[in-house]
Amino acid sequence: MIMTDKTDAGLTRRNAIFATAATLAAAKAALPSGAFAAGAGPEVAKARMGFIALTDASPLIIAKERGLFAKHGLPDVEVVKQASWAATRDNLVLGSGGGGIDGAHILSPMPLQFTLGVQTGGKPLPMYILARLNTNGQAISVGNDLKAVKVGLDASGAKAKFAQLKAAKNPAKIAMTFRGGTHDLWIRYWL
Repeated sequence: MIMTDKTDAGLTRRNAIFATAATLAAAKAALPSGAFAAGAGPEVAKARMGFIALTDASPLIIAKERGLFAKHGLPDVEVVKQASWAATRDNLVLGSGGGGIDGAHILSPMPLQFTLGVQTGGKPLPMYILARLNTNGQAISVGNDLKAVKVGLDASGAKAKFAQLKAAKNPAKIAMTFRGGTHDLWIRYWL
């Protein structure tokens, strides 16, 4: 942190140092022997992990097949195929105690949306990204009718074609896998 000698709020570097020292002294008084993690190994030995049958779920599936969960203290991890992103969401809300799952291979925006309650009916579901196994590798695919207008990263060539299709009462159809998911954000940005 960079601080000037005096901020607009009247806080000086000296006062900040004293406040930090007082906080540390209070923590030491509250926890005289220090704070330590509880025992060796993970807190749980069992978990149900969901995945969608896509190539980017490979790290989760391979970890299970190669025994990496058991090797690192999680002998009872079950990797369960999910029917859709919506089913993954619903099963995360249920949790394994309710017949759902504890964690999942998931689209990048979904944990944030769950935490905010956007995808869970307004009820926040705290989520944590423990490992980013993939930074995605998807693409936007277009039909052959857009090949001639050379649609690429610059979508301006598609604008006239979309207008032409709309005038012919055959508007362009655009789809993504899950509203608010990675694909949805990419298509909206591209268009």
